Amino acid sequence: MEQIEVDMAINGDSTKARCFRRHGRLWTAAEFKKYLDDITAKVVLDPEIAPDVDLGLQLPHEGGLVRHDIQQYAHALMLRRMVSGSDCRFYFVQDGDAGLSKAFLAAFAPEVQTGRVDVATVAFDKYQVNDVRETLWVQGRRELRTDLGLTAHQIDCLPEKVFNEEIDREIVKRLAGHRLGAPFAWPYHTKSEPSRVVDLKTDRPELTTERYARLMRLATLRSVDSYFHKIRSNIRPASRPVSTPSNNGRTWDRHFLYKPEMLIKIIEIYRFHHNWMGTRQTKMTPAMKLGLAKGRVYERDLFGN
Repeated sequence: MEQIEVDMAINGDSTKARCFRRHGRLWTAAEFKKYLDDITAKVVLDPEIAPDVDLGLQLPHEGGLVRHDIQQYAHALMLRRMVSGSDCRFYFVQDGDAGLSKAFLAAFAPEVQTGRVDVATVAFDKYQVNDVRETLWVQGRRELRTDLGLTAHQIDCLPEKVFNEEIDREIVKRLAGHRLGAPFAWPYHTKSEPSRVVDLKTDRPELTTERYARLMRLATLRSVDSYFHKIRSNIRPASRPVSTPSNNGRTWDRHFLYKPEMLIKIIEIYRFHHNWMGTRQTKMTPAMKLGLAKGRVYERDLFGN
């Protein structure tokens, strides 16, 4: 980041608005320090713990930090380039990260106008304790049994396609009088996403109630969250940083990687293993489900004699 600042001084970027800079997508060291000073200026610490806490925040010494808004738009544009040759419909389901839905709506504006792309954000009580999750799940299952008029055993025995059709029919009933553009509270709690609320950013008058109900059912981050959890659990450098009083509030860990390109390589290897190889318990890999592979890729296929 220091080198970026030097380059900016040489080519005159420092006096330009960020949108006209050569390195406008990256933070400079001085700007990032000011940003940190601003967000920590009003932090008030308990007098008892203040001597043991260090608010000095530091990035890896190698590489540069891409600005968050640029990262979001770049991600949306990359996906647009990847799927632009397809005539299929696409449904982008995201968390409530500020700006992410705007980036996708901007990148896919023509497809949104023709109804080929829908965008929704999902919010749920992710910090709820397990006991409350269990209680809400039982409540949701009870409400589902009441609405469908079936026992728990009968619901479990339903084929997935039939079960989804039944759910959609019930959601259609609940959508009566639903206001255009208003978030929809999913009525059947799950353990992974208790109190889920879906905000369809591409809601429009011509959208049929049946399709709206289907979009509400499909709006879930469960699979994505599960994959992220696997990465954080199985790849130590990708785990969340932990701060303790014994290390003076710092989040340094000997297993973290301070060369960003190394983490990229490790995650890329893990992604290939997850999508194409799986584990001994994997019956169908994601690549097989998408029709990209007829079977699993084994270690012997990569590291043959």
